[in-house]
Amino acid sequence: MNCNGCHANGGGGMGPALTDARWRYGGSMNDIVKTILNGRPNGMPAFRNRITEDQAWELASYVRSLSSRTRKDILAGRADQPANIPPPSLNEPRGVIRVTPEEDVERRP
Repeated sequence: MNCNGCHANGGGGMGPALTDARWRYGGSMNDIVKTILNGRPNGMPAFRNRITEDQAWELASYVRSLSSRTRKDILAGRADQPANIPPPSLNEPRGVIRVTPEEDVERRP
């Protein structure tokens, strides 16, 4: 397999460029894997029988990383956004349960 033959150094050869955010057949990871495994009309060969599905996912991850612009479908998720609450005080322990030796002995069976 030699992607460079058509997509050239980084993706700008006779095949579609891989370095921009425009994807003819969709730029999601699933779309890229489908393109790699099944090929596309007029030039993109199928690699289903030449690489494993895991290799196709790894290659898709690399291909997607070549895009110089962030795609709309990979914007930060809710967990990636900062919370609108002040940070906890470093002087106040959180989630600490203090047990005296007497209480610990009482709890043992």
